[in-house]
Amino acid sequence: MSKLLGRLRELATYMGPGFLISVAYMDPGNWATNISGGAKFGTALLWIIVLASIMAMGIQIVAAKLGIATGKGIAQLCRERLPRPVVLVLWAAAELAMIATDMAEIIGAAIGFSLIFGLPLWAGAVLAGISSFALLGVRSAYQRGFRAIEFTIMALVGVIALAFLFEIALAKPSAAQVSAGLVPSIPNADALYVGIGILGATVMPHSIYLHPYLVQDRRKRLVAESGDTEDVHRRHLRFESIDTVVALFGAMFVNAAMLVVAAAALTGTGIETLNEAYVTLTGVFGANASLAFGIALIAAGLSSSLVATMAGQTVMDGFLDWNVSVWVRRSVTLVPSIAVVVAGFEPTSVLVASQVALSFELPFVLIPLLYFTREEGLMNSFVNRTSTSSVLGVIVTVIIALNGWLLYTTVVG
Repeated sequence: MSKLLGRLRELATYMGPGFLISVAYMDPGNWATNISGGAKFGTALLWIIVLASIMAMGIQIVAAKLGIATGKGIAQLCRERLPRPVVLVLWAAAELAMIATDMAEIIGAAIGFSLIFGLPLWAGAVLAGISSFALLGVRSAYQRGFRAIEFTIMALVGVIALAFLFEIALAKPSAAQVSAGLVPSIPNADALYVGIGILGATVMPHSIYLHPYLVQDRRKRLVAESGDTEDVHRRHLRFESIDTVVALFGAMFVNAAMLVVAAAALTGTGIETLNEAYVTLTGVFGANASLAFGIALIAAGLSSSLVATMAGQTVMDGFLDWNVSVWVRRSVTLVPSIAVVVAGFEPTSVLVASQVALSFELPFVLIPLLYFTREEGLMNSFVNRTSTSSVLGVIVTVIIALNGWLLYTTVVG
């Protein structure tokens, strides 16, 4: 018993990076695509959430393995090992993804503030921006690693999970509804668009860039304490894999719960926006349901905004070797989000479009990840098995094929 408790205590010291990553998998972009998918197609697209979440677990473990084995991230390795023109293209694609991500996070939190406090959307966006700076202060105040920010994010993730446990308890979905949603199907071309949006919202490019960076704090500490040995890094990877699976399984539950609640409350109503969903939840399940929805949306927007800013800093530093202040980066990336709000674009439509854009960015990060992790001279004993590379290759191929299909149906259809 004491040995088991000791193992659990040791595991607890490794828990954190996976939860920082998991925030990207339940950000406001997910809300928009999941609510839209549930309202339009019931539980028909639930299987995409499950499939994408399983894919995400494998991808994030491979990304963490790259960081543990090499002590470097994808962006830095691209800068060091690829031709300069290729690096610049990859950096430009990554920055566009960061803009789309930041836009989703700030707009999502703005909607939450607007709904709960009865503010105009622009005021909600300003409040979201101020709050995101406050969270950056938590990160900057902690100079010895990421533990404080990990606890902060884990608390916010807990708020989101509890809110949707409450929503599911109110919705009371039937087993038949859930089971039907786990059978693969694409009802029509509109469902394909939303399905790819769900994929883009679930497997997030910035989380893949960030994960190898997040493991460095523990990697340095372990090397200092126990030496730079394969056994040390293997143990680190084992615990990090558990951390990732637990955190992303929780994210999968939240995403599935969003879609199921939308299917239960909004199917056939014609409702597609988060604002309408908030109001309708009050009518269907009562005021507490919409309050929980709004609070969770704020928690999701602010926590994922912080993580996106950290990822953006990693991307710029890695690709270009520019160490830009996180405060400057946060200030610059707020501009497009505020501009979209002020311009009067429908926020939920912007959120869905941003997630589709992120899906198009995925091959730009997944291909380098596959390339580096199958290179034995770089990874040594941590090099991908043939089966791992094959599965990752299939995932990349499927994503590219879906994006091509979406482009074809959008332009031709």
